[in-house]
Amino acid sequence: MCYAIDVGTLVLLHGVLHMPLAVATTLAFVTVLAVNFGLNRSFVFRSGAMVGPAFAKYLVLVALNYGATLATVTGLAALGLPYVAAKTTSTVLNAVANYAAFRWWVFRAPAGPVVQGQAGPTPVRER
Repeated sequence: MCYAIDVGTLVLLHGVLHMPLAVATTLAFVTVLAVNFGLNRSFVFRSGAMVGPAFAKYLVLVALNYGATLATVTGLAALGLPYVAAKTTSTVLNAVANYAAFRWWVFRAPAGPVVQGQAGPTPVRER
């Protein structure tokens, strides 16, 4: 879903509205951020981590992803790869790295008190 929003926005802005590729890539990237965070936090990782710290970590990851996305899309396009293929390549590379970062850093629940007889910490759910 996020990929469709991202690439759809890119195609609309660059392919239809003829915005410069770097600007269109940036706007498409920013458009999908809130959707990505919300879906990952709520549905993929069912995170009990506090929203504020998780979002701060997410923003650090976003900055790294932005640089990687912009470099990959514009670099591969400059080498002759169609921009949608360059965006797809960037998305696959970032997805692999992001899954690990989301799972073990961004959406990791804080350690809570250990309940007698329980193997690990009790997750703290925030509503």
